[in-house]
Order: sequence, then structure tokens, then C-alpha cells
Amino acid sequence: MNFLCKCGYRIHDTSDCLSFKGTLIADQDINEFWRTIEKAEQPHDEKIDIFLELEKLMQRNVYQCDSCGRVFIEDQADKYKLVMFTPCTDGTPEPDVSRKLFNSAHMENWKGSLHADWRDKKPEWCEHHGMIFAILNIKIENTEFDDYEAFEKRFYELFEHLKGLDLITDASLTINNKRAFDWRRSKEQ
Repeated sequence: MNFLCKCGYRIHDTSDCLSFKGTLIADQDINEFWRTIEKAEQPHDEKIDIFLELEKLMQRNVYQCDSCGRVFIEDQADKYKLVMFTPCTDGTPEPDVSRKLFNSAHMENWKGSLHADWRDKKPEWCEHHGMIFAILNIKIENTEFDDYEAFEKRFYELFEHLKGLDLITDASLTINNKRAFDWRRSKEQ
């Protein structure tokens, strides 16, 4: 999903663990949701795909614009249609609405990921040779590069900083489609 908010901000649903995306479970489905969870805890026929049963109940995605706070909800009848809601109080637009409705309960302390990708030959779909993707609940600046040394230096600086803050569970650096660095937090950490 990739769309423009009414305010002009572009919303990209291009990865997992996005801070501006959530999933709705209709209140009418919550009992079925818990029955499915209970089914997973009991011996069951392997033909039953519990994940698909749960996913069916939670298929409505919701997005919040980081810029203006508007909320977009997938229409239950048409998944390609988004219904927009504008934050307001008593019919008056609310300028100071929370932009973190879909953050983890851990908020800024949620542990995310850091990934970087460099390509000597710039892809047609990208304006830069190197991009750093920080999947976190905090904003990271300076993530697009055309100078390899600056790109690599920034990646390792961010990695050490975020690892020191205990805010990432994994990190990777890919150069020309080959993994040059791969780190996963150990269970003891």
C-alpha cells in the first residue's frame, strides 16, 4: 500500500513493524479470536492453519499520517478502499492529536531493526545508491547516500548507538545484493 494523505504526506506500507500502521480486530470477532488462540494451545489437526484463521480476523489495516494525524482504515468490503478519519474534538479539527496511535505498548523503547542497502549501480526506482532503513519508534535523520564511505560510516555509527541504547534486535548491511554484515541480538542480552 502506498498513498497520499490529504495533507500531501506520502504513506508507504513497504515493510514490517511500521510505527504508523496497525491492525483492527472487530469487537464482534474478539471471541472467535480467543477461541482460535485456545485452539492453538490444544492438540489440533495439522490441517487447521491457525495463523490463517487469526489473519482472517485481523485483515483490516489502519494507517496514521505522521504529518497531520489523520487515520485511514481499510474498508471491510473493499480492501483497496481506505476510509479517512480526521482527528477532532466536538467537530473541531484537533491539531495536537497523538501521532503514535499504532506504536508498540513499549513506545520509544520498542526494539526494532536497522538495515542498509548499497548498490554501485543506482536502481531505477531509487534516487540514491545507498539507503539506511531504521525500523524504530524514533526518527533517524540522514539515511540516503551517494557516497559509499559516508554511507558505511553512518550505518556503523547508527548500529553502535542503537545497540548501545538496546533499541535493536537485528541489523544488516547489504552491498550489491551481498550480505556484508549481519547481527542478531543474543537471547541473553
